[in-house]
This record gives sequence, structure tokens and C-alpha cells, in this order.
Amino acid sequence: MTENTEEYRRVVEELEGQLPSIPLIMDELLRIVANPDAALFAVRDILKLDKSIYAKILRITNSVVHREGVVDRISEITEAMQRIGLEKVKQIALQNSVFKIFEEEKNGLSYNLESLWMHSVGVALASQSLADDLESQLSENAYACGLLHDIGKVAKFKDSPKNFFKEVRYSMKKKESSHSSESKRSFLKHDLLGALIIEKWGLSEIVENTTRWHHTLNRNDRINIEDPSMHKLIDIVILANHYIHELEYGNSGHQQPAPLPADFLKRLRLTSELSEACKEKVRITLEEEAELTAIFLQSE
Repeated sequence: MTENTEEYRRVVEELEGQLPSIPLIMDELLRIVANPDAALFAVRDILKLDKSIYAKILRITNSVVHREGVVDRISEITEAMQRIGLEKVKQIALQNSVFKIFEEEKNGLSYNLESLWMHSVGVALASQSLADDLESQLSENAYACGLLHDIGKVAKFKDSPKNFFKEVRYSMKKKESSHSSESKRSFLKHDLLGALIIEKWGLSEIVENTTRWHHTLNRNDRINIEDPSMHKLIDIVILANHYIHELEYGNSGHQQPAPLPADFLKRLRLTSELSEACKEKVRITLEEEAELTAIFLQSE
């Protein structure tokens, strides 16, 4: 690793007070999300600790039941959870917790953190879809990993909006990825910075590892990663990120995804035809989630 990690850690410390701490509920939520056998009552008790999550779930649930022709509004969280399902509840809760970190004052610019948020939600949905299809042993973590993979960009924005937008404009002008621009111009690398943010928050090492290596295609270059299932999850997040760029869902600061090498797809046992089929499934998932995502982004 050529980066001076001490310099990155200094930046992380200087961000104290500028980058919101991860909500305390988030750690518990990640533990629950990683447990496929989590009981409904355990999730319910965690949700009651955060009124904004509680309200968001009720709001989205009532939108769903209204569309299904149900007249009576749901006002109790257990009924809401039963109506939309535990997995959807987990996703809404994670989105709501992480969304607070993306909030910013409107700046009048064409690119903002809401666009990055949309990209992150897209990668989360795609990661979950791919993890299920490719039978990842860590599939319960896929959604959270996709949602937080670009948290380093949020940190860069909070540290210096001026420099961040300068980097975005450079990437757009050169039609290259932000990661490529960071490497060429010696900008702070968002993958390393993001991993250090995750580490500081004390979140799962699984999330930390996918954040750190989501631009590193060569498994041999992923330092201290030996578990094949961890490598596979990192690959899945990389592929999900690629699909979301191709589908132009949200905006992570650049719009030119580099082609993935054939050997990358081969190790995931994906032919070009299967890869296109996976991308189409992701596209359909994004369409199915569009209404709920719009509700989520509406002002209360």
C-alpha cells in the first residue's frame, strides 16, 4: 500500500464534528441485518429507539397498503412489519440511519449528496440481488455493504466541499472514474478514507473491507483478506457498483464506468449473457423500488 495511512487518519480525526457520528442504533441494526433468523420482536424493539425510523416505516407501509386497495391506515409498528416483511423493514431502517449522514444544505449545484445517496441505495439493492443470485455466504451483509461503500466521498465533501466539487468536475471533464482521478492527481482516495471512517465508528469488519477494496479488482492486492467468501462479497459490490453506473441510477461523481475484465466475471461464473441477465434483474428491482425511494426522499 503506497498511501500514507497516518495522513488519512489525521483527516479522519479532523473530521470530528463535521462528519456526523453513525447513530448508535446503526450498530445494532447491522447485527440484526447479518442475522437471517432475527426475530421480529427484536427488530421492533430496536426500531422504537429511533422515532424517525419508526415514522418512516409507517409512512412507507401505508403507501404500499393504499396502493393495494387497503382503506384502513396502519398505525402500529408490528402490523407494519408484518405487512411489508422483515427484510424490507431492515432496509428502510438502514437507509434512514445512513441518510442522516448524507444530509446537506442545498448549494444550488447540479451535483449534490442526494445524487450520491441515490447511487448508494442503488448499489445496496444491486448488491443484495447479486448476493442472493450468486449464493454469497455473506449475503445478509450485502445491502449494508452496498449502502456504505462510498461513505468516503461523504467524508471528503464534509471536509472540503470546494475541493470535492473540484474533483467531481475533473472526473466529469476527463470522463473517468473518481477513483482513477484520485490515483492520477493524488487526491484522497475515498475507499481508504471510507474504510477508516467505518473503523472509527466501530462497525463490522465486513463493511469495512468492502468499503476499502470496492475498486480493487485483483484479489492479490487486497491486503489482509484471506477468506474466499469475503473476496466474493467484495467482487459482488464491485459488480453492483458497475451495474448501477451503467444504469445511470443516481450519480457518484462520475458517469463513465470502465469495462470489467473477462476474468473478473469468469471467477464469479458469469458469462456475458448471464451478466446481462443479472443487470436486467437489478434494473427491474430499481423500478420496483422507485416509488418507495421517492417517498423516502420526500420532506416530512
